[in-house]
Amino acid sequence: MSTQLRSPINGNTHGRTLAVVAAFLLLSGCATTSNVQQIDQLESIGENPRIVLMPPDIRYYLLTASGIPEPNAEWTEAAKTNFSKALLDYADTIGADVKLISADNMSADEIQYETLHSAVGLTLMTHHFGMTKLPSKAGVFDWSLGPGVDTIARNHEADYALFVYYRDYQASGGRVAFAILAAAAGVGVSTGSEHGFASLVDLKTGDIVWFNVVNAGVGELRDADSAAKTVNALFKNIPTARGTTEIE
Repeated sequence: MSTQLRSPINGNTHGRTLAVVAAFLLLSGCATTSNVQQIDQLESIGENPRIVLMPPDIRYYLLTASGIPEPNAEWTEAAKTNFSKALLDYADTIGADVKLISADNMSADEIQYETLHSAVGLTLMTHHFGMTKLPSKAGVFDWSLGPGVDTIARNHEADYALFVYYRDYQASGGRVAFAILAAAAGVGVSTGSEHGFASLVDLKTGDIVWFNVVNAGVGELRDADSAAKTVNALFKNIPTARGTTEIE
């Protein structure tokens, strides 16, 4: 909700107002809502389960002054590298046997299932966690990639597949300047966002048996240490052979 200032504003007051607005905009990009909601359909995933990590679908964008997202390959590559290393380190910590699939070695079917997972996950966020519920799924968590996903099990001798989706939109200097001016006029303008989710899929059935969502504030994937914090948040309470494990 915007607030209209009814009293006259002199130059000094206007300058202070812009400074406050600028500080608010910078802090608003560091919101601390980490775990929106988590779904766990399992207490354990059996003895010594073999898990494959599909190439993380991570993308970074730069928001131009007009709000158009421009892909940034350098940021994206750094984020993917840091995330994959942090996840493998995390897997060692909780005693999980996780194998990383190289994007260069994926079959056409596996690429299709990565795309399908992103679409299903976004739909799940809208219709399970969001306000628009699907009548056919009322009160139940029933989401799947379909039984054909067992092709991943055969290709990699795996029991489960771990899929990751993450998007980060960073504001350019021009975008921040525009947002400051817009806020001073009582108009809200986005200065970026972060969100992601992870799914554990049973490769025998294709069912999503564990799902977690994170929003802004969990960490910066372009930084190795911060990426580890994001991994800890994204995979908090993931079921393992020893049962549900939580790393603080």
